Amino acid sequence: MLEKFDKNSNPFKVPENYFENFNAEIMTKLPAKETQKKVIPMWKKVFPWTAVAAALFGVLFMTGVFRQGTGTTGQTNIYLSSGIASNSVEEDYFLFLEDEVSDAYYKEIMFSN
Repeated sequence: MLEKFDKNSNPFKVPENYFENFNAEIMTKLPAKETQKKVIPMWKKVFPWTAVAAALFGVLFMTGVFRQGTGTTGQTNIYLSSGIASNSVEEDYFLFLEDEVSDAYYKEIMFSN
């Protein structure tokens, strides 16, 4: 059956003048181009500003700007980033003693046989 076909001839043929108006025909078959405005959601506009505000709030909180309280004497103590600035030497001494007692108790538990 394959012997009937001529191997030198091309069985595929292009119609006459097919490529002369090819671009024009394709362009007429395409739909019209629709232009739409790009809609950006509100959260994409607000998110960078909220991130900046959160970072600023975190920095201010970590440096101690918002941490203020009252002491036992009724005077205001201001908490600094390096520690507590107390108004009373007696308070500092008692805090020191509490730390020493807790350290001694910890060492006694850890290093006793």
